[in-house]
Amino acid sequence: MIGVSTGRAAARRSTSRLATVPAPIPAPVPVAADLEIHPRAAWGADLPFGPIRPETPRFLLVHHTASPNSYRDARELIRGVHRFHTSAAKGWPDVCYQFFVGRDGDVWEGRAGALAGPVEADATGGSQGWAQLVCLLGDFSSASPTQAAVDSLVRLLEWLARRDGIDVTDGAHATFVSRGSQRWRSGTAVTTPTISAHRDMSFTICPGEGVLAVLPEIRSRVADLHRTYTDPPAPPPHPDGLRPARRLGRVDEP
Repeated sequence: MIGVSTGRAAARRSTSRLATVPAPIPAPVPVAADLEIHPRAAWGADLPFGPIRPETPRFLLVHHTASPNSYRDARELIRGVHRFHTSAAKGWPDVCYQFFVGRDGDVWEGRAGALAGPVEADATGGSQGWAQLVCLLGDFSSASPTQAAVDSLVRLLEWLARRDGIDVTDGAHATFVSRGSQRWRSGTAVTTPTISAHRDMSFTICPGEGVLAVLPEIRSRVADLHRTYTDPPAPPPHPDGLRPARRLGRVDEP
């Protein structure tokens, strides 16, 4: 009997150890050249506390978390943002941003479903709608984002534009009717660059002067990268350097 009892206790200890082994962190998902996105499960997200509706995006909106740039772990920071956004202080069903970009160029899915397709966001003071939100981890009120973060932000914005059919060519703007926010009341017609800063849509300093200083460069780089995906390829050169022959008809021919 002592042997049976000891065996059962050992089995219970073994089961307990198995139950506490953490699940493996999912691998990042490759979505474009040099762009991988850590899925939502990689930072241990809870399920949304309410429905997340699909969105029809017209433009892309850049934010920052306004939190210390010396964060230890991007996952901890994102979980903290999630806790705040879903607390009584905000009352949103999920973290509001669709994607996060870290200082090392790491990219993370934020709001549930954002990796699969465009979803609607929330915003303090009301959301004017029509946007996908990309948030840099850190405070750029005066500091500049790292080059790695800017590079990943460019690739992420271009991928979203291509996925969601947003025009990001040089000088592109979007016009939409606001659903209501602290800056644009419901029914107001709004025109904005298709890559805009949060302060263009709300009374805020977000995403900070450090991001605003490089936003023109970011737009230009996104447009250049977008052309590599969307411009038709040039015809291959003729072996003898001559152009292909063209049949020329008479003037009166159709």
